[in-house]
Amino acid sequence: MPSRDKQIPLPAASADKKSSDPYNERILEAARELIKMHGLQNVSMYSIAKRAGIGQGSLYRRFTDKGEICSALLLESTSRFLTELEQGWKESFIDRTALEGLQNCIEQVIHFIDQHAELLHLIKSEFVGKKQLTQFEHPLFQRMSVIMTDLLSQAADNGEIVDIDPHFTVTALLAVLSPDTYVYQQKAYGSSQADITKGILTLFVDGLSKNK
Repeated sequence: MPSRDKQIPLPAASADKKSSDPYNERILEAARELIKMHGLQNVSMYSIAKRAGIGQGSLYRRFTDKGEICSALLLESTSRFLTELEQGWKESFIDRTALEGLQNCIEQVIHFIDQHAELLHLIKSEFVGKKQLTQFEHPLFQRMSVIMTDLLSQAADNGEIVDIDPHFTVTALLAVLSPDTYVYQQKAYGSSQADITKGILTLFVDGLSKNK
């Protein structure tokens, strides 16, 4: 049976503690303004502290790096995205096959990455840089992993796909869905969202289907 009721940790849980901090919104608003004016790569922790009118010590007590600030900026949209993704996951078993549900899930993830690629890329880079094993330990990737593994397992049980290890396949899929992969494809090859979507679906949906 699918594990659709499994509890999955929310991303950026530490943001809840920061939300009651009177300095927190000043920091986030300063970061929003600077990113809009200068681009993410040209914004430093120093410039954020200066814009917010606080000392660097006060900033670093609340956010250890720019990646944490980006996570906080993305918290609302990420939570909404994951809620919609999990709702689609539940509906996958009502009016479509599990493989069709996986395709819909992949399309939603790519659309989300397209909207927030630069912020997501920095979050991933900062997270990995903190001596974590991989990007896959980030709660965002963990929640997507649960959904995709369940869909692939159900597709395998239904005889929709070739014989695969769902866990390994989802790890490979999430590696391809990494924001830095998305940005690289755009910059190096001029790939559009449609191009990238088609390439990933060809590998992980058409390539696995027994009915291709």
